[in-house]
Amino acid sequence: MLLIKQSAGRFLSQHPTLRSSIKELVELAFWRKTLWKSKGKFYNAHLIPFYTTFFGLDRTFYADKRVLDVGCGPVGSLEWATDALERVGLDPLADSYVKLNRGLHTMSYVAAPSENIPFPNGHFDIVTMFNALDHVENVDTTVGELARVCAPGGTILLIVEINHPPTVTEPHLIGMDVIDKFRGFSVVTSEVFGIREDHNVYGSLTDRHPFPGSNKPGILCVRLTKKLN
Repeated sequence: MLLIKQSAGRFLSQHPTLRSSIKELVELAFWRKTLWKSKGKFYNAHLIPFYTTFFGLDRTFYADKRVLDVGCGPVGSLEWATDALERVGLDPLADSYVKLNRGLHTMSYVAAPSENIPFPNGHFDIVTMFNALDHVENVDTTVGELARVCAPGGTILLIVEINHPPTVTEPHLIGMDVIDKFRGFSVVTSEVFGIREDHNVYGSLTDRHPFPGSNKPGILCVRLTKKLN
């Protein structure tokens, strides 16, 4: 099955328009299945530590700050950050996600690609992107946009799978050197973990699953600060 997925990923990498359409259908099917399993209500409490203690932060860090979560999904990833000045989830499928969560969330959802974020330079104090960078259409352009909308002195939190072959929904092979793409940023923390056999990303991080090293698949977790000049 893995070989079939990888072969499909290689084929679709040569047909970006078809890939994008199929990728969106697969993403929506995943979230509909997740919603069905959770009996009509998305669970999001497990995400809170990844925005806070996992990166050496706490909830007060978000107080009075503008926060952008790129590739947010429909679960209400920033619902907990009630002291933030602004909470925005950005995803090309955001309009569909609002329908899935029945518009019950207090955070804002914006339907836009990560390659063209519709906010001015330096608008956000905190920009997060969890388990999503390998899903985008263009990694370099996305990184440039994350950097652009992050304010000087602001924070980027990144969790991304690395060293895995392209698939339908994750069409990019990303390595450790992705950190080097964030020019003008200082690395505050950087860790790599392994992936459990069930491929549960957040479960692997909670377990702090050991990274086998070398070019093996893993999960890169980075906290960055944008330099003031």
